[in-house]
Amino acid sequence: MLSIAFVPSIALLVAGVALAGYLLYGAIAARTFITKVHDSAVIAVQFFASVQQERQLTLTELGTNGAVQAQLTQTRAKTDATAAGQAKNLSGLYSEAPARVQASIDRTAANLAQLPEFRAKVDANQVSLLDAYTFYNRILDEYTEGLLGVAEGTPDAETAYLRATAMPLFVAADQMARSMALSSGGIAHGGLSDDEFNAFIQVVGAYHAGFDNAVPEMVPSVAQQYNALKASPAWATVTGVEQSIVSGNHRSLPPGVTPQQWQASATQVAGALMNLYIQQSTNATNIEIDTGNRMLYTAIAAGAAAILLAIAVTIIAWRLSSKLVRRLGRLREETLQIADTQLPDLVGRVRNGEEVDLETEMSFLDHGEDEIGQVADAFNKAQQTAVAAAVDEAKTREGTSKVFLNIAHRSQVLVHRQLKALDEAERKQEDPDQLDLLFKLDHLSTRARRNAENLIILGGERPGRQWRNPVALADLIRGATAETEDYARVNVGKMPALAVNGPAVADLIHLLAELIDNATSFSPPQSRVEVWGDVVGRGVVLEIEDQGLGMEPEQIDELNTMLADPPDFSVMALSHEPRLGLFVVARLASRHGIAVTLRDSAYGGTRAIVLVRSELLTPVPLAEEPEPVSPAVPVPAQQGPSASHPSLPSHPSLPT
Repeated sequence: MLSIAFVPSIALLVAGVALAGYLLYGAIAARTFITKVHDSAVIAVQFFASVQQERQLTLTELGTNGAVQAQLTQTRAKTDATAAGQAKNLSGLYSEAPARVQASIDRTAANLAQLPEFRAKVDANQVSLLDAYTFYNRILDEYTEGLLGVAEGTPDAETAYLRATAMPLFVAADQMARSMALSSGGIAHGGLSDDEFNAFIQVVGAYHAGFDNAVPEMVPSVAQQYNALKASPAWATVTGVEQSIVSGNHRSLPPGVTPQQWQASATQVAGALMNLYIQQSTNATNIEIDTGNRMLYTAIAAGAAAILLAIAVTIIAWRLSSKLVRRLGRLREETLQIADTQLPDLVGRVRNGEEVDLETEMSFLDHGEDEIGQVADAFNKAQQTAVAAAVDEAKTREGTSKVFLNIAHRSQVLVHRQLKALDEAERKQEDPDQLDLLFKLDHLSTRARRNAENLIILGGERPGRQWRNPVALADLIRGATAETEDYARVNVGKMPALAVNGPAVADLIHLLAELIDNATSFSPPQSRVEVWGDVVGRGVVLEIEDQGLGMEPEQIDELNTMLADPPDFSVMALSHEPRLGLFVVARLASRHGIAVTLRDSAYGGTRAIVLVRSELLTPVPLAEEPEPVSPAVPVPAQQGPSASHPSLPSHPSLPT
């Protein structure tokens, strides 16, 4: 019962802990990820700058046919070193990164894997200026894609917006470097092709528009530095060269600008523009770290509050449920007392026919008027109904039993009179044919007497036949066989020199007759039924074995269970396949402590094993020890006085 109160409380506690854990995990994961992004920014910028420089030198190398090979070789080594450091950083971020960032990391690794092969083609002068430009742009575009994924995966809206507004600065800075690479390669090559010229115009216009449009979103310090850069001489040199190329002079530098001056100015401007992005992005990162810390503290506070609330609810629920459990415990004890002791005793007395005053002898529960009291009242009503049903059942069974037994006793009296008349007719008849017919009628009457006795046994009484003196096993088997219609098919082996005590004789004859009758009924007409006995440690075992079709293992198990513990006759009568003969056997065996077991026969039929306890046996006096019965000679039915035994009358009379 406590679980009813504790389960919701524990569920609330677990939910509080889970919520706190979820919030803590999310806050810690977000803070850890952005910290790793912040820490990897230095090597990332170095990698990005190396790729930009290698792109520019590669385009110049293709335009001059080897003029900058030494410088390009150094830049390639720097690119490889920074790429290795960047790959290490990205591997640490991979598991915590959003799906978009993970995809970008995978594609970047694939692009870098193609870098050695592409460099070899550059050295062999097998790629065009635009192809080289496109290849390096693809590497840097994937880096841009990764940064956009980081901004997209930022949990806080403010920092996500700041990261998103920083990205145009990054893209514009790279576009400025692209324009520098295209112009360097084109001038070194003697001019730009139409496609290269169009690409140059696009990136120049894009990076100028990108920075000018981003000014409103820049932090004040970044906007101030951008305005200062636009007023510097380096900016004037770079924009002057751009205007010259856009005007159509893309084969040489404008007058008054040396290559060294142009390269220095372009490098200064490119670095300054990238620095603007770094400052803007760093500002977003710092804000995001602060936000992550606040989320972490908030998660700790919320988790602690949820846990404290769950503990308080659990304590209140425990106190209320304890009171409820005590009341239910008292109800349970009183209910079990009535159900286990008082009610069975009352029902037993009713079934035994005693007069019972239900109003005074029944105990009623009183537990108030709430829900528990209503349960107690419901039990009181169920108790009254059960006892009333038991009373009605007892009256019905008593009336049925009286009718049942009355019919059985009447049938028994008629059968005894019929047997007595047949005995007289057999003694007076000398015609063999008529005598054989009388013997058949005698057997049928004997079976009818056994059926009448079955009814009396099922009605709970004992049959009328009783013996006072012990009867030898051999004579007892002969008497049981004589009550079987197909007695001629029964072969009886040698029986032990023991006798059965008188009070058990009638029931054991009846028991064996039912088993032998079953064996002859459920086996082919030409087959034999073997009966034999032997002394064992606990008494005498008698076995009856037929050569029929046998039974299924499940059916044998079911019947053995019934033989070991016979159910109420009403249960047996309502079964789908009642075996009344075996039920009578079970009743008789239970009455005397005789064990009856069914087994499969080696001949394919069924073997019934009857274990008669030593307490029911007594030695046979030497003068009365029976002679062995030959297996080949069938045991005859009652054939006049010569077939009788002094202790086993052919038709014993009812006890006096």
